[in-house]
Order: sequence, then C-alpha cells, then structure tokens
Amino acid sequence: MKISEFASKAGVTVKTLLHYDKIGLLKPSQKLDSGYRIYNEEDFLRLQQIITLKFIGLSLNEIKEILSEKEENLEKIISIQKKALEEKKRHIEEVITVFNKAENQIRKEGFLGTQELIDIIKITNMEVKVKEQYITDEKLNLRFNLHSYNTNKTGWDRWFFNEISLPSRGKVLELGCGTGNLWYKNRHNINSNLDITLSDFSKGMLKNTKEKLHEVNHNFIYRQIDAQDIPYEDESFDVIIARHMLYLVPDIDKALSEIKRVLKKDGTCYISTNSCEAMKELNELVEKFDPKLGLHDNGMCYRFDLENGKPLLKKYFRRINMKILQGKIIVDRAEPVVQYKASTIKGSSLLVGNTKREFKKYIEDYIKSNGSISITTKAGIFKVKK
Repeated sequence: MKISEFASKAGVTVKTLLHYDKIGLLKPSQKLDSGYRIYNEEDFLRLQQIITLKFIGLSLNEIKEILSEKEENLEKIISIQKKALEEKKRHIEEVITVFNKAENQIRKEGFLGTQELIDIIKITNMEVKVKEQYITDEKLNLRFNLHSYNTNKTGWDRWFFNEISLPSRGKVLELGCGTGNLWYKNRHNINSNLDITLSDFSKGMLKNTKEKLHEVNHNFIYRQIDAQDIPYEDESFDVIIARHMLYLVPDIDKALSEIKRVLKKDGTCYISTNSCEAMKELNELVEKFDPKLGLHDNGMCYRFDLENGKPLLKKYFRRINMKILQGKIIVDRAEPVVQYKASTIKGSSLLVGNTKREFKKYIEDYIKSNGSISITTKAGIFKVKK
C-alpha cells in the first residue's frame, strides 16, 4: 500500500505517518526510487500497537522504547501506566463531585462565591481522605493495638456500654459503628428486645462488622449511612450513638441537625470524642522528631473534642452532660507507637519509607534511654437530650 491508502485504512493522517517515519517509530517496509513509501500488513500491526499505547497515555519516545524491548518490560510499563490512569480517573471523579456540590449550592443560594468554592473543595478533599482511611478496619486495629498497653484496664467499650442507658424496648441507631467492638465486647449484655441498627459510611467497614458480629446472638440491622443525611423519618430512634466519628464528618452542624431530627423527643444521644490533652506525650515526641511533618496533633479531633464540643452541641440540644475516662499507656516497644502514627490519615502518607524507619529508630532510642514511653489517654461521652 502507498502511504495515502495505508493512512486511510489505518485511520491516521499522512502527516502522522511521515512524522513516525522521521523519528524512526514506524518506517515503511520499502521506499521506491521514485520516493514512494510502501507499507504492508506488518507495518499495519505495528501501527495498531503504537495507537493503542498512545491511547493509554504513553509518549512517542516511551512507545519507541517499549516496542524495541522484551515483552516483560512492556507488561511492567503498561502496569505503571494503568495505575497512573486509575489515579487520573479518581482525581476526575473528585473534581466532578466538587462541581456537583457547587452546582447544588448555586441552585440553593442563587450564587457561589470564591470562598464557598474553596470550602467545597476542602470538604471534598477531606471526604476522600476519610473514605480512603476507613475502607477496612485495618488502620483502626493498628491504633487499637497501642491502647492495649493502657494501665487503666477499664476497657473503653465496656466503660462506654455501662455509661449509656438503653431502654428495655426501643430503637437504637449507631452512626459510624466502625469495627462493631461496642456490641462484640458487650455481647452477653445486649437486650434481645432492642431494635439495633448499625451503620457506617464505609461499605468495607460495615462488611467487617457484620462478619465480626455474625455469631453474636442478636438480629442487628446493617445499613450504609452518611450522618449528614440520615434516611429515617423524624423521631425514629430512642437512642443514637456516635462514637469518635463526628469530627470526621465534613459538615458537623448538618450531622447534629440530622441526629436531632431522627431522635425521639425523650430520647438520648451519646457522642464520644477525645480530649485535646490525649496522646500529648506522643505528639511532643513526633514534634521533636520533625515538626515539619505536621503529625504532632490528634488529626481531625480538633474539629470536635471534649473541650470545644459543648458549644456545638448547645445549638441543637437542651441538656448536655459529660463523663470522662482517663488512662495512661506505658509501652516499651517502638513498633506499636510507630504503627499508631503511621496509620492515621496524615501519617499514612507522610510516615513512610526512610522517614518511618528514622522515626522508629528515634522512638527506639528514646525507649532505650527512658525505659518506656508514657502516654496520656483521655476521652469522654457527651450525653445529650433534645
């Protein structure tokens, strides 16, 4: 085939074929004395390879290199490119989510200012990070491991269960049930007359919880729920439980408004969170190790903690009481400490590779000099009524 016929059959331009010939990517099988370029079926197959690799985002130089290499190298490069495309796809989905929220805001308010758009982007970015963090219970379990070294042997789940008042009959909703530990650790004390719905925004987390509670003798209801949009009618529940999750919700006010709406008139909501004083010794160690990392705090807890939570709750609830559980972690091993920080939302991307190894060495040296690390734990429950 001459170049014009070949271009037509292949669905490319003559100019493209001339360029491929010039850079040595696709040379015709023959060049006649008259200057005509002649292409055959083998050239057509090579061109299809070029088009395919170009479609997945590779440059012409990368394609030239790939087509001259062995098949296993081609597979490796395609795998890398596939991951890059998946990342692009995820990013595009995030941008579309931002546009949808902005569009809804414009419909609702009639306008959208720059600051509102910035806020929407921040919230969307936060939602993405939280969803990535809680796809499964793996990272939660790594953090629970450090708490197993607490000298206060009053377990958090048992203490919490004893602090709440469950009716003899009625409907209970737990938002952000996480690993289901509250019900697993207290499985012998669950009233069979209670209608208990366990919910989480993460499908994976909910699946893990369902598997964990499979042998618990209670007919739990499992439902994927966003606390900002609870899919139940007004005054549906006698008790609502939200343990260490409210600070992860993008719009805390919206979540509290929804909780108030679906809580019965005489119902009670139990909301737990940390104190800003919790883990202070560990945070100080991280700051001394490298203040630029930005891991010397309790992550998103600052958005709703024991110290600032009450003013937020007062906007929605008339009666607010608080109970606190304090303890002290004494640990003489570096691994649980490093895993704790490395499993947090920020830590999972910052405390990796050499940085993680250096941090572990830093903690090991501290333990060698001091014998152990002592870390304050302080958390509590807000008991609120409408």
